[in-house]
Amino acid sequence: MSFAAEWDQLKQDALRKQADRTRLASAGTGPPAGGPEPDLGLAPAPVRAKASALRTAQGQARGKSKLDDAEAAGRTHRGWDAGAASDSCVGMWQRRLRELGDLVDGAAKSLTRGMDEQISDDVSVAAELKRSAAWLEGA
Repeated sequence: MSFAAEWDQLKQDALRKQADRTRLASAGTGPPAGGPEPDLGLAPAPVRAKASALRTAQGQARGKSKLDDAEAAGRTHRGWDAGAASDSCVGMWQRRLRELGDLVDGAAKSLTRGMDEQISDDVSVAAELKRSAAWLEGA
């Protein structure tokens, strides 16, 4: 390659790099002032709605799981063997319902906490990508 051809090639490369820098600089480093943040596709509303529905259902179930009729039958027939068995059965069933209710509460809390952590991680990754893009534009 001759000196003139090589010189022309270098000038074209320099012009191309300058055009790329100009194009990157005109793109900006983030959303316009006062503009919306980019949509990362994060949708916490459906997860929060499910967790809220779990808590609501659990709260309603706690008030309805007393089994009053079975307890009344046990008190009415105290002298019968069935009365003590009924009391024992009702007590165990209510304890189990409370345990299951506590599991549902824990699941709803874990669901919300896990979603919050995932969204936080995604936002952190997006912020890091923005910082890297800004650094690349300045390079």
